[in-house]
Amino acid sequence: MGDFNEEYDVVIVGTGLTECILSSVFGAEGKKVLNIDQNSYYGSESASLNVMEMWKKFRWSDEQRRVEAERTKAEEEGKPVDASAAPTGPEPPAAFGKKPSEWNQWHISLVPKFLMADGELTNVLHKTGVTRYIDLLQVGGSYVVKGGVPYRVPSTRMEAMTSSLVSSFQKFYMQNFLQFIANYKEDDKSTHKKGLNLDQNSMREAYKIFGLDAWTSEFIGHAMALYVDDSYLDRPAREPIERIILYVRSMARFGKSPYIFPLHGLGELPERFSFLSAVYGGTYALNTPLQEILFDDSGVVSGVKFPHPNTKDVVTVKTKKVIADPSYFLGQDKRIRQVGKLIRAICILTHPIEGTENADSAQIIIPASQTGRKNDIYISLVSSAFNVCPKGFYLASVSTVLENPDSGNPHAELEPGFDRLGLGSGRLGKDEEKFIQVVDLFEPVEDGTKDHVYISKSYDASTHFETCTDDVKDIYKRVEGKDLVIEQRKDEQRADES
Repeated sequence: MGDFNEEYDVVIVGTGLTECILSSVFGAEGKKVLNIDQNSYYGSESASLNVMEMWKKFRWSDEQRRVEAERTKAEEEGKPVDASAAPTGPEPPAAFGKKPSEWNQWHISLVPKFLMADGELTNVLHKTGVTRYIDLLQVGGSYVVKGGVPYRVPSTRMEAMTSSLVSSFQKFYMQNFLQFIANYKEDDKSTHKKGLNLDQNSMREAYKIFGLDAWTSEFIGHAMALYVDDSYLDRPAREPIERIILYVRSMARFGKSPYIFPLHGLGELPERFSFLSAVYGGTYALNTPLQEILFDDSGVVSGVKFPHPNTKDVVTVKTKKVIADPSYFLGQDKRIRQVGKLIRAICILTHPIEGTENADSAQIIIPASQTGRKNDIYISLVSSAFNVCPKGFYLASVSTVLENPDSGNPHAELEPGFDRLGLGSGRLGKDEEKFIQVVDLFEPVEDGTKDHVYISKSYDASTHFETCTDDVKDIYKRVEGKDLVIEQRKDEQRADES
């Protein structure tokens, strides 16, 4: 780590995916960017950890982590340390590895999410050239649960005709709707639906115009448009229709599902965006907590203070803009407000998910109506095919918005998901494990345009990144006062043309 500059155009606090994308975008625009993170790894909440790091995070006590941190600090300072000393906390079972080289075969995503094959984030990856440094693999299937059974989500007329997901009576209407989605072109009125104005009619009215019943509308809205609740129904139909078009277009790219996932896990994404930002001259500093944001007499950001990652001396740099994730403002009610809680379980399995044709990867959505809830339950599955775990193992996640946070038994809200994984009623097979975490969800109170402190949103319960890219675009517009348009790098454009 070299010396810091005296001044930066923007200081970004946190290395989550949202922050790292913005860091690379501003770097590509020629801005001088500093990115700091209090953690020792890239990714913040969107990081990938090895199995020993998972044990430290979820199985060690605060005291055990404190002792380990002191030992690590002593090693960094060159003080004598017993190299043969055992870790201060428990190690993973031997089946998951007995030494660091085996623990490092695991890349467990803390916020397991997929990318849409033709989605905003994937387009950003291509245009910025990040795909030069990572491999993206197809996810095996996209499913929705009805009556306790997972069904593939139909995305073409033929699939709608053969699917058992919808009734025989609804198949005709579903086929017509998907034909409309496949053919729709904004500038070709012959592809528009008579009686449907996307800007004037609500999506609830659009479903009615196509003759779609409540269940068909629900799985389209949640498993294809990927809404987390039903509030979209009474908004204009344009955005939901565009989301469904994106789903179908992404599905067409590979055939099995519209989703892709990075080889070696999601931790690759923030790390590669960080690398890209560094290529543009950006500065990164891990193990560097934010100490203070400084303001001028008019209440606008003028700088930040933080301890130097090596010397621990206080460093002050000038800046006029700060972007940060909400975890750096906990307890500051004027900065962030809690909008709910989610509960997420990360599971190590030794088997695929029943009902998915033994898929090595999948997304499954359990709609709220199937469980008597207000919010859907999301399930993701990846395997050793993605180099995220040793052969014979699978990594699954189950997540949902916590609806009864005061019940004293939040795990019960994941029970339908655990049943789908074969882990119902607390069951765990041999060499299986699960890590459960309740997470507070935050959003910024102000938009940041007054004092130039721009705060991102917490990651939601869904298993896709579309809401994350929405946040990236929203923050960029608040910072720059214009829409985010990412131009393709010239070297990438030449590569595409060749």
